[in-house]
Amino acid sequence: MALYYFDVRDNDRLFPDDEGTRLAGGLNAARAEAFAALADYVREIAPPDRRCCLAIEVRDEHSQPILKATMTFEFELLGRQI
Repeated sequence: MALYYFDVRDNDRLFPDDEGTRLAGGLNAARAEAFAALADYVREIAPPDRRCCLAIEVRDEHSQPILKATMTFEFELLGRQI
């Protein structure tokens, strides 16, 4: 199983993964894990009052970048506020 590091970038803040995760399945498994991590991160944070760009930057066992999954979202209130 290969070792991958999943660093989280929240706008300009970087949260490096110092431990890594061992995955079977190569790059496809790393890609699926990156997208799952993005979804989990979005569920855990409070809705921002501004535009937010999240990314999972994946590094291999040699700490070389191999892929990045990015999600940009914005919350906008529409209509009458209750």
